Amino acid sequence: MHLCTGFVTSGLELWQGHKCAEDYFRERIWGSLSMTQSFYNNASCWFEHMQLDEKTGMDPEDRAIRLRAAEGLEAVDFFMPGYHVWAKLIESLGDFGYDSNSLVVVLSHSWGDNVFRNFMRWAENEQSGWCEKHLEAYVNIAGPVLGVPKAVTACLSGEMRDTAQLGSLPAIMVERVMPRTTRSRLFRTWGSLIGMLPVGGPNIWGNGTWAPDDTPAMRAANESHGSFISKKEGPYPWSVNWESFKGALTIRNLHDKADLILSKVNLKGRAERKKNYIDHDVETNDIDQAMAILLNVTSKQFQDNVELYGAVHTDELSETGAKQWPEKEFLNPLKDPLPEAPSMRMYCMYGVGSPAERSYHYQHVEDANDLSNEDKTEARRAEGREDMHWKINTEVHDPELGIVGGVRLSDGDGTVPIISTGLMCYKGWRTKRLNPSNIPIVSREYVHQPTSAFKDLRGGPLASAHVEALSNVHLMRDVLKVVAGIGHTLEDDLSSDVPKIAEQIHCFDDDTC
Repeated sequence: MHLCTGFVTSGLELWQGHKCAEDYFRERIWGSLSMTQSFYNNASCWFEHMQLDEKTGMDPEDRAIRLRAAEGLEAVDFFMPGYHVWAKLIESLGDFGYDSNSLVVVLSHSWGDNVFRNFMRWAENEQSGWCEKHLEAYVNIAGPVLGVPKAVTACLSGEMRDTAQLGSLPAIMVERVMPRTTRSRLFRTWGSLIGMLPVGGPNIWGNGTWAPDDTPAMRAANESHGSFISKKEGPYPWSVNWESFKGALTIRNLHDKADLILSKVNLKGRAERKKNYIDHDVETNDIDQAMAILLNVTSKQFQDNVELYGAVHTDELSETGAKQWPEKEFLNPLKDPLPEAPSMRMYCMYGVGSPAERSYHYQHVEDANDLSNEDKTEARRAEGREDMHWKINTEVHDPELGIVGGVRLSDGDGTVPIISTGLMCYKGWRTKRLNPSNIPIVSREYVHQPTSAFKDLRGGPLASAHVEALSNVHLMRDVLKVVAGIGHTLEDDLSSDVPKIAEQIHCFDDDTC
C-alpha cells in the first residue's frame, strides 16, 4: 500500500538554510511544534524559507535554501503533537495486518489525489498498462478534484475565510506578524495552490447569475455562487491606525489600556454585520473573470506558471495550451481520462455537512488614499502592488444565505465544497469519455458530526471535516474493507445535493466542460 499525502498532512525538514534558521537543521519547519516555534521566533525567516523559487517552483537558487519531505510513516501520522492526521488510520491498518511491504491499494488525501492521478497518467505514458498491472484499488479521500475557491483568494489578496474573519484586533495583530502582501507573495510560489485553482469554468462553477449549487434561498435573494467575486468599489468599510496601539499591547498595561485600544479602532459599519447586509450594487465576476482579475494583479512569472501548471479552465490557459502541449491535459480531470485499468476499482470518500468557502464579496479600492493604513504601508514597501487594492468585504453578512463575513459558503468538508469533491466521482468519471475502461467508481459521503470540543478538540470519531475525515470511524471501516479485498461490497452512499447538482451540469456529455 502507498499513502499519497495532502497539502497539510506532510512534513518538511530544513536541510540547508540561512543563519536565522540554523537551530532547525533537520527539524521540521512545516508540520511540527518546531514549525510553530520557528514561526513565532522569527516570522520573516520562516516565510523566507517556505517560499519557493517563483520561476522553477523548486529550491530558491539565489538563497541557498533546501527543504525536503520528511520520510516514513512517522512523517504523516501527526501534523504536530496532539494533532493526528494519518495516525489512527495507520494504526487501524497495522491492527489489520498491513505493513510497509504491502503494495496493493493506494490511499490519497486532499492534494494527494491531484498528485496521484497525474502520476497514473505519467506511468501509463512510460509503460502502457502499468495501472492495470500494479493497482488493485485507488481510494481518493477528500480530493479537491476540481480545485478549491480559496486558492484564488489566497493568491489574489493573501486571504482565506480564516484570516478574513478574525475580527478587528486579532486581524490587526495577524497583519503585523504576516501581512497580506507577504502571504500572497508566499502563496504564489507554491505550485500546489496553482494546481488547485478551480477547474471547469462557468459550466461547472456558474456564470455570474447562476450556479448549479445555488440554494433556493439564494436564488430568491438574487445571490449566486456563479458570481465568484462580487466586487464593490470604494474605500474599505473600516481601517485601523496601528500607531494608536504602540505601547498599549503589553502584559503590564493591557487591562488598563483596553478602553483606549477599543476607542482607537474605527468600527464604522461593524454594527451592520449583525443584520442581514447585502449591497446588490456590485459587479459580478464569474470564475473566468475572477481568474482574469487575479492574473491582472500578479507578476508575469506567476501568469506563466498558471499557464504551465494550472488546470484552470480558460481558452488561453487550458484548451489552447493543451493543443500546443498535449501533456497539459494531464492537469485537467475534465480533459484527461482515467487510465485503461478495468480491473482496478476507485473509491471517492469525503465529508459533507461542514460549510466550505465557495464564492466571495470583495472590496476594491481604486484610490490608494482609501486603502487601510496597513495596506498603504505595505503597498509603499512593495512599490504600490495592485493586490493591496483587493480585500474580502467582511461587512457583507447574511447567515440565512450562507454568507459569513464576505464569504459565501456551500456544503462541503469545511475546506473543499462538494462540487469539487463529489461531482467527478458521481458523474464525470462515469462517462465513457473520461472513464474509457469503465473502472468501477464508488462515492461514499460521511456527514460531519463533531462532538463537543471539551471532549475531543479534533471532533471525535464521527467528525468528517477535511483533515478529521482521516480518523472518521466509518471511513476507516470502509478503507479496511478495500484493503481486505472486499471493497466490491461497498456501494454509493450519498446524503448531499451532489445528484441534484450533477443534473444541472450537461457539459460532460458533449465535451464542453
